[in-house]
Amino acid sequence: MYIALVEDRDSDAEALSAFLTQYKNSHSPELRFVRYDSGEAFLASAFEKFHLVFMDIYMGKMDGIETALHILEKNADCLIVFLTASREDIWRAVKIHVCFDYIEKKCLTYEKVEEVLNAAWKRLRFQAKVLEFYSGKQKIRLPLSKIQYLVSHDKHTFIMLENRHELRYRVTFSSLHSILQKENRFLLCNRGILLNMDFITKVGRETFVMADGKSFPIHKRNRMDIMKKFHDYQFEKLNEQEV
Repeated sequence: MYIALVEDRDSDAEALSAFLTQYKNSHSPELRFVRYDSGEAFLASAFEKFHLVFMDIYMGKMDGIETALHILEKNADCLIVFLTASREDIWRAVKIHVCFDYIEKKCLTYEKVEEVLNAAWKRLRFQAKVLEFYSGKQKIRLPLSKIQYLVSHDKHTFIMLENRHELRYRVTFSSLHSILQKENRFLLCNRGILLNMDFITKVGRETFVMADGKSFPIHKRNRMDIMKKFHDYQFEKLNEQEV
């Protein structure tokens, strides 16, 4: 994992650097990290190569949230962990969906850093997974983390990606479902509709709403089982963040 630390206060940067070194020695010899003292200095580097960034919110001319938005324009898979002196500030980041996690500086401990890095490893391993299948003679490989949902239509399967780019393949929905049902974040909400629960933004009595605004009906007969799977997954994600 290649990590950037963007922090303008030397004392905070030194404390976090010590914890990162401790984690590297205990868990991950291949971990590397580099420190930058401003958002401008970070963006002037080859910032696209980083897997994770610890980002101070309050810095000089360009604050951490503005810097994070620039990062995600070039590297949408980058995980951003905000460092803040005030918990209230984190809601600015949450609202624009750029926050993987956050650490209040008064709570900066090795245990918290270890927790964040362990969760990051899990996320990065998932991002590396792909859905692999053949459409005719063409071999298709799609990162699982990019897939919002799959929908069956006639003899084709439509796949919507996170950037709202829709793909259509002449492949049976059932064959793709048999692969993805092994991944607990994919939910069959109705016949011929498979959702990546990481992209569900709203849940109603009868529908799921996805990140692109598309609504899908929940199967009435199986609603209780479907909602249980959804809530179990959300609970599992919450536990991973809190452990």
